[in-house]
Amino acid sequence: MQRALYHVKATDRPHSSDAAIVVRSRLGYETPQVQRILTGLCHHVFSVTAADEQKFVVRIGTPATKRLLEGGIYWNRVLRPIGVPLPKMLAADLEPLEIRFPFVILERMPGTDLGLIYQTLSSSEKLGIVSELVRIQKEVSELPEASSFGYAYSYSEPPEHQSWATVVLAILGRARQRMSRSDHPGFSYVERATRILGRHESYFAAIRPAAFLDDTTTKNVLVDQGRLSGVVDVDQLCFGDPLLTIGLTQTALLGEAFSVDYVEHWMNLLELGTQQRKIVQAYTLLFCVDFMSEFGQRFNRDETPEFNAARFARLESVFEDLTE
Repeated sequence: MQRALYHVKATDRPHSSDAAIVVRSRLGYETPQVQRILTGLCHHVFSVTAADEQKFVVRIGTPATKRLLEGGIYWNRVLRPIGVPLPKMLAADLEPLEIRFPFVILERMPGTDLGLIYQTLSSSEKLGIVSELVRIQKEVSELPEASSFGYAYSYSEPPEHQSWATVVLAILGRARQRMSRSDHPGFSYVERATRILGRHESYFAAIRPAAFLDDTTTKNVLVDQGRLSGVVDVDQLCFGDPLLTIGLTQTALLGEAFSVDYVEHWMNLLELGTQQRKIVQAYTLLFCVDFMSEFGQRFNRDETPEFNAARFARLESVFEDLTE
C-alpha cells in the first residue's frame, strides 16, 4: 500500500471504545476486550476478543484515510474470489451512526506478521512462504491491466500516473517533501537515489500497468506454524512493476539487519535475470530513502517517536553498500 503521509489530530482519533461499540452493535458481542495494534502507519487497528474467545480485527479510518478504507473494502471483494487469502469482512460502514469514523470488522486470521517471526524461520520455511506469495501474486497479475500506473482504490478510479517512471519519482518526491520540513539527515540521499534510478529509464518505459500487491513484505503477510496463513491490509492495488515489492521487502529486512535469503528465494523462483536483479537493488535504494524520511514523522501515533539513530545508521549503511 502507498505509505502514509497522514497526521491526525488527537480529537479526531478513533479509540478502543469505538471498536467495542461497533463490535457490540454489528456482531452482538457485549463487553469485548479491545487492544490497539500499532504495526500500521495509517488506520487505527484494534484486536477485539469477545466473551466466547472469538477474535476480530476492527480497522477504523479517519476523514483523511477514509478513501483507503473504502479501497480496502473494494479490493477485498475483488481479490478473495480469485484466491488471495484476505480476511473475511464481517461488517463495514463508511458512514456509520454508532461512531464518528468509518470502519471495517474482519475475521482475525491465524498467524503473525512475517517480520516478527522472521528470524525463527528456517530457510526452507521461508522458501515455502515466498512460494505461496509468488502464487498469489500470479493470480493478481492476471486481473485486467489499468489504463495508467500507480495505486488505485478501484478500477473505476484509475491510477494517477501516465508512466511507471513517474510512480517511482513520486515515491522519492514524497520522501523529499517529508525531509524538507526540517534539517533531516537523510535529505542528501534523495538526489543520489534520483540519479541512480534515472539510469533505468528504458526499463521503466517498458513496464505495463499490471496489477500486483505492493505491500506484501515483512508485514501484511501472516505466518502460522511456518506457513503463509493470510494477507492483510490491501487498501490499494498497484499497477506497474511487481519487482517494486521485492525491493521494499529487501529494504525492510536489511533495515533490521536480517538475512535476505527470503528475497533470494523470491528472485530465484521468478528466475530473474541480471537486469531485473539490478532493478531490485535500485528499488531497495529507493525505499532506503523512503524509510529514512519516516524518521521524525508521527503518522497515526499519539506522539512523534524518538529518532532512532541506530536504525537510521543501518539504512545509511545499506544505501552505501548497495552503491559501492
